[in-house]
Parts: sequence; structure tokens; C-alpha cells
Amino acid sequence: MAQTNSEGSSDDRDNAAEEVEAPGADKGLFDSEPRAPSWRGAAFGGIAFVTGYVLLNLLVIKSSTAFTWIGAGVAFLFYIPFSYYIDRWLYRRHLAKSAAARKSAS
Repeated sequence: MAQTNSEGSSDDRDNAAEEVEAPGADKGLFDSEPRAPSWRGAAFGGIAFVTGYVLLNLLVIKSSTAFTWIGAGVAFLFYIPFSYYIDRWLYRRHLAKSAAARKSAS
């Protein structure tokens, strides 16, 4: 009869303490690089935000239709550039941190 290892296979034991780690434990929170920001992505996010805004105002708050559509237009015009520039700032910060980590690891 073959003996089984109750603590996991020996392939999982790659650290100095010989502890079993979950597969992919060293990858952090995300498995892949974040996507670069785009105006198209910001526009789709704006459309989703404005749709929720309109539905909330018309169905739940029951605001006037004119107020709702004017507010939706203003929100859409402000949401897209703010969303794009915040995404771009976060993406550049991520690139800088990963470059610094690669540089310190080398």
C-alpha cells in the first residue's frame, strides 16, 4: 500500500521552514498586471454610473425628470475625465512601485 503525505506534496515545500504554502501564495492580491487606463473604459464606467444615477433619481427619490437629466449630464461630463485621470495616476503609481521592487530585487 502506498503511503500518502498528509501535509502536501514535497513540491509545495520550497521555503526554508518547510511549511506548506498555497499555490500562487507569492503572487500577492492580483494574478496579473492591471490594465492601462483608457478613455473608453472611463466612458463605460460613466455610462454605468449615470444609468444608476438616473434610476435612483427617477424610481427611488422620484425627482423631477428635468432635474434628473440635467444632473445626469453634468455627472457624466465630470465623471469621465476624473475617472480617467485617477486611473492613470493609480496605474503610474503601480508601475513606479513595481519598477522600484524589481530594481531592489536585482
